[in-house]
Amino acid sequence: MRKRVLAASVLLAVAAVFFLPFRQVLAFEKGGQVAAYIPISQGDTFAIRYTHSIHRSEVEETYQVLADGTIEQIALTYEDTAVGMPANAESRETFTFRDGKYYITGMERKFPSIWLSVGRVIANHRVVYQGKTVTLKTVIPPGSIVCIKVTRLSLFQCWKGVKLFG
Repeated sequence: MRKRVLAASVLLAVAAVFFLPFRQVLAFEKGGQVAAYIPISQGDTFAIRYTHSIHRSEVEETYQVLADGTIEQIALTYEDTAVGMPANAESRETFTFRDGKYYITGMERKFPSIWLSVGRVIANHRVVYQGKTVTLKTVIPPGSIVCIKVTRLSLFQCWKGVKLFG
């Protein structure tokens, strides 16, 4: 009887290790399934970099992960104030121009998730994290719509998804 209880306990412990969500990640979900992820912690920052479809210059949106799992946009960097880009900052934000680029800092725009259509041709969406860059279309088919959000994954889910860095 003890052997059966011990075996069942071991089986439950192994199942818990594999199937209980424990690792906090920035997940890129396609169709409700994790297509890729970045192990991430509270306070970490990441950026989405892309080529603007109209004026064909680089744009970088910088985000920070908050304690409650919210994603907060904290900065925006771009080269043109043309269509689709702000010409000034909102209240409590700072707008500067230096070295040929516009910077908006001090942003406090909070999102539970970010929806992104991975560019097919021009956008070339990239994720920047800890000084490293990954082109999204190398792991997510171009034209896909992904939901970017902070969540927890189990070991099993981590094995199924693509770890973007490391």
